[in-house]
Amino acid sequence: MKTDQQRVIDVAESPRHDDRPVDIPVISIESGPDSAYGNAGFYVGPKKRVKRKKSGIIIVSLLTTLIAAGVLLWIFRYEMMSPEVPAGVSDRENINKLKQPFSADAEGTTLISDSVLGVAMDIYPLSGLKASLEAELPDTADRTLVLFTRSADYHADGSLIGTVVNDGQKINSKERKSRQGYLAVSETGRPVIGISLSDKVADYTAHNGGSFFRQYALLGDGELPPSFHLHGKVERAAIARDAADRLYYIVTRHKETMYDFADAMREYGLTDAIYLTGGNSYTFYRDTAGTAHLNDPVRLKYAKYTDRSLPAPLLVFRRKFSNNPNNSTDSPLKPQ
Repeated sequence: MKTDQQRVIDVAESPRHDDRPVDIPVISIESGPDSAYGNAGFYVGPKKRVKRKKSGIIIVSLLTTLIAAGVLLWIFRYEMMSPEVPAGVSDRENINKLKQPFSADAEGTTLISDSVLGVAMDIYPLSGLKASLEAELPDTADRTLVLFTRSADYHADGSLIGTVVNDGQKINSKERKSRQGYLAVSETGRPVIGISLSDKVADYTAHNGGSFFRQYALLGDGELPPSFHLHGKVERAAIARDAADRLYYIVTRHKETMYDFADAMREYGLTDAIYLTGGNSYTFYRDTAGTAHLNDPVRLKYAKYTDRSLPAPLLVFRRKFSNNPNNSTDSPLKPQ
């Protein structure tokens, strides 16, 4: 006797005597979270799951790389925008000083010679003197002239280094923020120095008829920078500030390294200082008695510069204007 299973097989294998199609069974496959079939019931296979997994890994890797690059860029920008030395005076404090009324009240400057840590220095107090940036060599016969020196540096092609503003006009320059020290002058002639890579003070002077230039920082809040950009020994010069906010022009009498010069100024009690190139090339000064001092070597160099235009403006300090028109000029200078 045949079983039911045997009967089904016989029926399926027996020949048909009509044209009716054989029924083909329909198989329904449900999709699920663990199924290899998509939501529509189509087979997608394991390869596409691998591709999706690889795509996810690539996206995560790209996001990680972008985040890491962003962090590194922020650190780099922070380090580039952070001065090498702390600022003894903030930009806001210096802008407030520039806003205050100012008029020259000094009659000249007194030379102070001293030696600190083996560095011989000539120190010229600048308190009460009016500052300006001037594009031409000043006339040493002008009795208002007390002292002048170089300001911003320049490339061989004559282009200035660092942000420069002269009487409210910005001068085209390169490497605008490459130097952290600055000197700013108000419209009325008040000078201030600071340490900052921000152009807030420069923008203030540009909008208010002042002047501004950048230079290397030698001291900041009584601290030396971790490294110095210029090496070797030459005559050095600087504008420096003490804790009482008095400014000084300082030059060395001998060739010194930047480190030794900066360290000597710190030992002397100065808190902030910016570098000035040229050393004692322009050691002209007028004392409080009105006597002008200019030696022969400087006189010869001075004469050489009168025949050509200056690539960068000079930093000039003037005393209170004399009310006596007969004292407006000096007689020709004699070697001192």
